[in-house]
Amino acid sequence: MKLWRLALALAVTSSGWRVQPLPFTLLNGEGPKKQLPATTLGGLAVFDFDGDGKLDLFFTNGGSPEGKKAPNKLLRNLGGLKFEDATASAHLEGVDYDMGAAVADYDGDGRPDLLVCGLHGIRLYHNTGGVFEDVTARAGINNQGRWAVGAVWFDYDNDGDADLFVVNYVKWQAANERECIANGKPDFCHPKFYSEQPNALYRNNGDGTFTDVSSESGIAARPGKGMAAVAADFDGDGLADLFVSNDRVFATYFRNLGGGRFQESAFEAGVAAPTDGNPPSGMGVDAQDYDNDGRPDLIYTALRDETFPLYRNTGKAFEDATASSRMSILSRQMAGWGVAFADLDNDGWKDIAVARSDALSPSGGRGDGAKEPPAWFRNLGNGKFEAGAGWAGFERAMYRGLVVADLDDDGCVDLVVTALNAPAKILRNPCAPGKNWLKVDVTGLGAKIRVGKQWRWVTSAGGYASSYWGPLHFGLGSAAVVDVEVTWPDGRTKKVSARANQTIGVQP
Repeated sequence: MKLWRLALALAVTSSGWRVQPLPFTLLNGEGPKKQLPATTLGGLAVFDFDGDGKLDLFFTNGGSPEGKKAPNKLLRNLGGLKFEDATASAHLEGVDYDMGAAVADYDGDGRPDLLVCGLHGIRLYHNTGGVFEDVTARAGINNQGRWAVGAVWFDYDNDGDADLFVVNYVKWQAANERECIANGKPDFCHPKFYSEQPNALYRNNGDGTFTDVSSESGIAARPGKGMAAVAADFDGDGLADLFVSNDRVFATYFRNLGGGRFQESAFEAGVAAPTDGNPPSGMGVDAQDYDNDGRPDLIYTALRDETFPLYRNTGKAFEDATASSRMSILSRQMAGWGVAFADLDNDGWKDIAVARSDALSPSGGRGDGAKEPPAWFRNLGNGKFEAGAGWAGFERAMYRGLVVADLDDDGCVDLVVTALNAPAKILRNPCAPGKNWLKVDVTGLGAKIRVGKQWRWVTSAGGYASSYWGPLHFGLGSAAVVDVEVTWPDGRTKKVSARANQTIGVQP
């Protein structure tokens, strides 16, 4: 046995985390030209597409930026972490060089629908009961051929319908791709060589159709090089705002003013760039409450020497907590894509999980260190994090997408990760003994859930080009009974008491 394989086996055994490969390989079609889209793939979605109570897996796929499409993949969860290919029967093979996915029930029929983002636009698939119908044209959604990396379903006008925000990256044409050299070899070009693109906002009309309100809302007035976005009521005014991580340009914070208008306020909110003033290579992003103060905080990933910026929400604005939390020193030598706040050890504090690797090619002039293992950072409950144990020996790869979900219903969240030109994997959580948990199933985008002293928000997007639609997980530590409170965007509130180690549904 080779030494690196032995080290991997020992690390997995000693930590208890196990790796389960999945029957899907993400194909980017990277060639000698090093076309930029080939390094940006990797989104996935976890949701129960057939209504059987088990979370299924959907993976976007590429192929070649100017050639044959590699089919997307839908894996039906059979239980016991066994899966079967349901792609063809569900009609989800796809037609584009696809990047990301976003799930929500946009028409209120009780079935989760799917939006797929690709190099040349977006496609909306309506769930008719385990079979999906392409309704893009009928719904009136047209991304004008722009390169869409990801999307967010959210209710920006509090009318009960799921509206759609699309994250567009840069202007790119195969015929105009330039050659860039790193250490004497061709490699992917820096984003400075590509023009910005405006993002897009579509209002749900409530009848299965949408209206493009990008211009009148103010969204189109602030173009960027968007890689990911999250929606949350960051300022506590009852309206969902948007944060967009941009690639080497200042981040975007669209504050919801009401009346269908947004104001770009990243500098005022303190999130345009880290404290050094240099906009990093913003990749994946997540927004949840890591310090249990009832306000959604922010983290996003970037490349090596840029850190993974962490912002604490003070209620009036954000403060850069990257250094004080120790995330600066912990992540300085890392490059990341997918990211999630998640309580991996069920102690009542949200940890941070990251899918890591460089944006440069592993076959390029700086490719020796391009592949990295995934990583997690343990929340110590005092505003600081430490390196999570047991993952350093995991296989190094070009990891991209990451979604956290309890796939085997044991009360501990697992991770699903994608990697370029490699099989997707489940990182199976060993489940810390003696730690309790609760899962809360709530419908209604933007709903706020309090379990004891913890908070989570119902959202459809997180990480990089990825989506989760299912019950929300809370680690409880030793608590056996907890108070649960759910507040919906329209102000309705419901309180219940729940025993630990179960899934509960809460409806208005």
